Amino acid sequence: MAVTSRSAGDEQHLQDYMERAQEAVRALQEVRARIDAVTGQGVSADGLVRAVCDGRGGISEAWFDPRAMRQDHVTLGRTVTAVLQAAQQDAERQTLAITGEALDGVEALPEPPDERVVRDQIERVAHEILEA
Repeated sequence: MAVTSRSAGDEQHLQDYMERAQEAVRALQEVRARIDAVTGQGVSADGLVRAVCDGRGGISEAWFDPRAMRQDHVTLGRTVTAVLQAAQQDAERQTLAITGEALDGVEALPEPPDERVVRDQIERVAHEILEA
């Protein structure tokens, strides 16, 4: 099967598209790893309650000074809620910064090759394999 200049151009477009798509996937994997490493922290005003959340807002640590247990249950509940929310908001802020930075640095993928180009490429490779 002879490669015409049109099919060579199509083949190059397909190859360029696939390379750009692979770069985008690698970049997204790096972003995911950075988000997975995020830790948001929250501390009560008196320092008696602390919490840490991951980049997805899940609680990974909660710490209570024994003196915090002297508070009535309503006050302690409000304090814990506020500390957890602060930790989640801190994690969210960091995650949004990472995501925004990543989106600013990613170029849009070019238009994908049409179905004909992909089909022609697959048929060419299949033909080469069967002739070998």
